[in-house]
Amino acid sequence: LARSTQWTGYIDEVLAEHNLPPELAVLPHVESSFNPDAYSSVGAAGIWQFTRSTGRRYMHIDYVVDERMDPFAATVAAAQLLEHNHQLTGSWPLALTAYNHGASGVRRATRQVGTSDIDQIVRQYKGRAFGFASRNFYVSFLAASQVSAHPERYFAPYNSAAAVQYERITLPEYLPVDAFSRAFNIDLAVLKQHNRALLEPVWMGKKHIPKGYTLLVPSATVN
Repeated sequence: LARSTQWTGYIDEVLAEHNLPPELAVLPHVESSFNPDAYSSVGAAGIWQFTRSTGRRYMHIDYVVDERMDPFAATVAAAQLLEHNHQLTGSWPLALTAYNHGASGVRRATRQVGTSDIDQIVRQYKGRAFGFASRNFYVSFLAASQVSAHPERYFAPYNSAAAVQYERITLPEYLPVDAFSRAFNIDLAVLKQHNRALLEPVWMGKKHIPKGYTLLVPSATVN
């Protein structure tokens, strides 16, 4: 299971800050297998698979910056969305199903079936949009949780990757990315790898890094 990514520790910290169950940290495996470049056929993006419409409620998304692609910004957004879903639905099985199906869709299902029991909803609800993915989303989460809790049952021994430590540099003005690269003597490819929210117009030199944007620079590259 891909919970051994460099973002695992950060995900755990954010969930704790929001007083959310630590088990939710496996949700990106269900959504994207922790692939930061994941992009679905319906336009959901990043490890947490936000659509543009939902993402804009919590993140900066335009033609220069798309924070859905930044695992750190998207993790904070996901915690906020999960917290919101739980407040609306009243249970974690429903809140997780709402992550895939939408809170309004889940509330409609509870009204039509006449219960908030996820087992009964999965078995009885016949909503047109409640397809295979939504119907099996909570079960997929439970499976991922089981594997994450007992990886030795399913995988050969492995070593988790160490988390990357960053220097965070907030720009006081608009700046071309190549100027930043030269100033800090860091390769553009390395910058791009660790600053996934900046889109191609920035890396191609057609747009500047926005004023106030915080760049992540691996500490190991800073002299």
